[in-house]
Amino acid sequence: MGYYKNRGTSRSDARRYNAAARKAQQLKGEGSSRLIQIEMMSEVERYTMAKDPERAAAYNKEVEEWQKRLASELRTKVAVRSKRVAEGLKPRSYKDEYGLINRLGFSFPRHGIWLHYGAGRGQGGWTGSSWTKLERVNGVEISTGIVRHTDPNSINGRMGTGNREAFEWFDPTVRARIDELADIVTRYFDNMIIDATRIYINKH
Repeated sequence: MGYYKNRGTSRSDARRYNAAARKAQQLKGEGSSRLIQIEMMSEVERYTMAKDPERAAAYNKEVEEWQKRLASELRTKVAVRSKRVAEGLKPRSYKDEYGLINRLGFSFPRHGIWLHYGAGRGQGGWTGSSWTKLERVNGVEISTGIVRHTDPNSINGRMGTGNREAFEWFDPTVRARIDELADIVTRYFDNMIIDATRIYINKH
C-alpha cells in the first residue's frame, strides 16, 4: 500500500508542478498556439485593400498557396519518421474582419512534437505537459475530453539522448520558407510585420 500511495503522491506533485509551470509560461506570453501572425500596422491600408476585392482575393490566394507548399514540404520531411504525423498535418488559415488572412497555423498529432524534441516514454524533459486524448472516428480524430499528463517517470531530462535523438523536422523547414511569405505580403502592403516566433516548437 505504501508504494502505491507514494507513487500517487508523486504524480499529484508532478501535476501541480506542471500546472504552475504552464501558468508561469502563460504569464510570460510563452506556450501560445503555433501560429504565424501577419500584422498590418495601418488600419487604413487594410480597409483600402478590402475595398478592392480582386486584389484582396489575390493576396489571400498567394498566402494560401505558400502555406500549402510549406505543408507539403513538412509532410515529406516528417514522413520518413512518422506517416501518422505526415497524414495528420493540416494547414489552418484565419482572416480578420476585412476578410484578409492574418494568421497561419499547422495542426498535427502530438507525436510530431515528441519527434522534434527527441522525447518518448521514459525519456522526457524537466517539465511535463497535459493534453486531451483524441479518438479516431470514421477516419477523423476528435477530442474525448479526457485530459492526460506526462508520466512523472519520464520527467528526467533524457530527451534527445540514446535512441531518441531529436529530429527537428518543423522549425528549420519553416525558417527556410518564411522570407518567401514576407516577399508575398510586402507586395500588397507597405506596413507589415510577420511574427513567426509563436509557431516554432523550439523557442529560440
